[in-house]
Amino acid sequence: MKQLARWCSTLSLALAALAAAAPVHAQNDDQLLPATHSFVSPERVIFEFRGGPYRPNLDGNPSFHNQFGSDTGPLLDIEIDAIAYRLPKILYLTIGGSAGRVAYSAHAFDNTGARVSEKTAFSMIPLAALGTLRFDALARRLAVPFILTGKIGYEWAHWSTSTGTRDDASGWSKGLVYGGEIALDLDTFEPTSARRMDDEWGINHSFVVFEVFHFAPNGKSLPIGDTAWLLGLGFVI
Repeated sequence: MKQLARWCSTLSLALAALAAAAPVHAQNDDQLLPATHSFVSPERVIFEFRGGPYRPNLDGNPSFHNQFGSDTGPLLDIEIDAIAYRLPKILYLTIGGSAGRVAYSAHAFDNTGARVSEKTAFSMIPLAALGTLRFDALARRLAVPFILTGKIGYEWAHWSTSTGTRDDASGWSKGLVYGGEIALDLDTFEPTSARRMDDEWGINHSFVVFEVFHFAPNGKSLPIGDTAWLLGLGFVI
């Protein structure tokens, strides 16, 4: 009996020691995840998913406002940029493009100027080739959670208009597009979670984007350009 009591006492002490060590072990495991941005997976592509209001300017012609009132879309857009050059923790130089869609609809007018049951629709599909310069030194080196980006490129915007089941007109508007973007870097607030996203999903960085851009169609195009803003999410993969 004394031997059995001795074994039970020894087992109890061992279990107590393991229980006491478990939280320390878990804490040490968490500490293995660095609270920095020292990611090791490669950075190849930057994705942005955005949306915002858009109204064609039409060189001040009131016809769009008369037909569609205060309709502002929205414009939904995706941008994909390949990383051509990376200066670590300083900047990205990228080339890529974007594609989006915006549509408007309202009841058509008859010959007397009264609204009828048929609807008139106008839609745009903007496609752009872009070059961007992104500065992330504030976020990566100083823990200031902002990324600044300049963009310039060329846009081809396909537009079409219809009334009821009848296609009225369509065409392409082409011209320069440029803008600036400020992004709120989410890694700065949760570096450990950011490292886990990199380890599990290959997402190096994530951020909230706010962009202001201007589309300036050339003189031979329907003047559907304007200055507008977009809000969305971005990821470096």
